[in-house]
Amino acid sequence: MIYIGTTQDNGSAIYFDIHAAERQGRGMRFCGTLGDGSYEGEVLVEVGSNDCVTFADAWLGGSGFSEFMDRCSADVLERALLDSVREMPFFQSRTSQPHSHSFPCLGSGVAESLPLWNSCIR
Repeated sequence: MIYIGTTQDNGSAIYFDIHAAERQGRGMRFCGTLGDGSYEGEVLVEVGSNDCVTFADAWLGGSGFSEFMDRCSADVLERALLDSVREMPFFQSRTSQPHSHSFPCLGSGVAESLPLWNSCIR
């Protein structure tokens, strides 16, 4: 769970609880619950080539969404969500060379004992 900040009216903490994260091309997609104790709704945060925040209740007409947006600025909230997932070290992806690395090849390793492999090769 990530704490984003507080709403201006009552000081309740805004949180983002991530349920799923998946790699998307050169970026990441995060699905989770966004709320402040009075409201909870689903949100999709995408970072990468196209940064985007999608509030499910904005499309589905969920109850409490408009009041939640009245308590906090949508622009500030979107920016905070994007910044918070970009800063997560576990999910960071490299934008250059996403499927390769610059480490030297160290050769392969075998977990079984050497005599077993020697007998198979001969």
